[in-house]
Amino acid sequence: MKTFISSIILSVLLILPFESTCAQKKNKKEKRMEQFTETKKLVDSKQFVFVPDRAFPQGGRSIDLTTNYGFINILSDETEGDMPFFGRGFTVPYGGDGGIKFDKTAILNEEIELNEKKMRLSYSFEAKSKNDHYRIRMDIGYNGSTSVSVTSNNRSHINYNGDITKLESKGDKE
Repeated sequence: MKTFISSIILSVLLILPFESTCAQKKNKKEKRMEQFTETKKLVDSKQFVFVPDRAFPQGGRSIDLTTNYGFINILSDETEGDMPFFGRGFTVPYGGDGGIKFDKTAILNEEIELNEKKMRLSYSFEAKSKNDHYRIRMDIGYNGSTSVSVTSNNRSHINYNGDITKLESKGDKE
């Protein structure tokens, strides 16, 4: 009888930690799913900003952008951007912008791809400035962490890592 009771107690003690581990994994997965849902809503609203924290020029070392200068704003059907550029320019005008810059311009050839299984989004579009044409692809993770690839007609390819966040309206700043 004692062995029967001790085996029951031992079984209960072995099962309890396993159940709490399963519950923690489930909570973590639910939290990731909630974050992914919020990120999808943000991208669907087309009212967000990408702020880079690292640049990866072609053929060079990564560059830390600790001052957080640079952005790409998505404003419904328009975009504007001012990103630092490190790399080779092919036909950049003398005394030109220096970076990747485009004022409010129409978003062209926009595509949004959704991967529910991996909890990732891909948002790509084209933007024109007065001197260049940019193809921009944003690979967005479940929590808003984003990798941006910029291909230009006049400059070498460059990548950025950062985050997307809700675009602050002028009323939010006050």
